[in-house]
Amino acid sequence: MSFTVTLGTVLVMLAYSIPGFLLVKFRKVPASAISAFATYLVYVCTPLQILYAMQQIDYSPYMLAYMGIALGVSLATMGGTLGIVYFVLRKRQEEVPYRICVTAASLGNVGFIGLPLLQALMPEYPQMQAFASMFFLSLNILMWTLGSWITSRDKRYMSVKKVFLNPASIAVAVGLVLFFGRVRLTGQVGGMVELMGRMATPMCMLILGMRLATVPLKAIFTNPVQYVAVGLKLIVFPLVTLALCSLLPVERDFVRGVFVLSCVPVGNLVLSFAEMLGEGQDVAANVVLLSTMLSMITIPLMLMII
Repeated sequence: MSFTVTLGTVLVMLAYSIPGFLLVKFRKVPASAISAFATYLVYVCTPLQILYAMQQIDYSPYMLAYMGIALGVSLATMGGTLGIVYFVLRKRQEEVPYRICVTAASLGNVGFIGLPLLQALMPEYPQMQAFASMFFLSLNILMWTLGSWITSRDKRYMSVKKVFLNPASIAVAVGLVLFFGRVRLTGQVGGMVELMGRMATPMCMLILGMRLATVPLKAIFTNPVQYVAVGLKLIVFPLVTLALCSLLPVERDFVRGVFVLSCVPVGNLVLSFAEMLGEGQDVAANVVLLSTMLSMITIPLMLMII
């Protein structure tokens, strides 16, 4: 993929964070308001982003098969990497930064950054946007189960119920009902879903900018463990995913799309769960911010491979 096109796309997305940074830095918006923005993102923008992506396709045996493949690939690559990194770092799991390192190694920002990248870089293959919703579903499944346990070291926070009863999973379920029912949202309803779904990426980056304004820059760049987590997510995980997908009897465009999704930075969900579980919030915030900033360099370079 073109280095300049990819770099330009990433830079535009990162530019969305600048207003958030300035608003908090100059005290036009209090830092305490970040949680309200995040709530709107999780409960409104995210579900509609997923629903809009799934509305880009029509039912066919081909689409059904590839959605199943996308779910299997995403669970295998994310879950497999999660397990391997946990095994390698198992003796350090009493230390919170290493727990965050495990979850951050494979759980990426497949929705807020992955979807816009696919839209910009692969407009000729719009079905990949729908396949990306399966990656979002896998992300939620893993975070509500293995991710919650690794972060908190407490099995009480593993919730099968919440795997299915969360905004993203509900949106996928609604999208699948419409998909199988061959129902297409049109008119004002379709326009509303598209508009609010497209707000997800700017809102996500706005929140990242706001968080960046509250975090000492030194803390972001001076912790070696954070670089380990970011290196695993931005370099090792995409290469492992590409190697696995290259062995599958699937379309080349599907492999390219999966590789794009694997190159995105650490997902905001890692930070959200750290805050919710009360473990490693600072490290999680630093890893998300550091990986997002470094992805400006790594994503264009990694995508040159394909």
